[in-house]
Amino acid sequence: MDELDLRLIAELQENLPLTVAPYRTLAERLGVSEETVIARLQALHASGKLKRIGAVLRHQNSGYAANAMVVFKAPPDEMERLGKLLAESPLVSHCYERAPCAEWPYTLYAMMHGRNMETIEEFVSIFALEHGVERFDILRSEEELKKSSLSFF
Repeated sequence: MDELDLRLIAELQENLPLTVAPYRTLAERLGVSEETVIARLQALHASGKLKRIGAVLRHQNSGYAANAMVVFKAPPDEMERLGKLLAESPLVSHCYERAPCAEWPYTLYAMMHGRNMETIEEFVSIFALEHGVERFDILRSEEELKKSSLSFF
């Protein structure tokens, strides 16, 4: 990566400009053309140095006041199917599998966001009943302690 790539990545670590043409705005800041910015981003992505550019939803600001990590004790042969079903829900922002341990038998995790906790509780109860998941727990978020993106430069 050269100096321009490093400066471009440093710009991307912040919020994208809220303009009609954010890449043009970045280009102006960097003193290059919009086409150069787009070509550099494509090259960084193709080389594996840039995984993705994505939005981070600040759910508290969008009306989703309730948050919970929901954990399920899912049978190994049902893990993929149940995970895909959970991930389809608009309440679920991310879903993943973890190995169980003696004190904590849960294997399927889903971070859920709702307008209120009752929405999450209702969804989880119905999901568990419909899919035969006998053991689950809802770990309610008390307070958000940190939310920041990874910063390289």
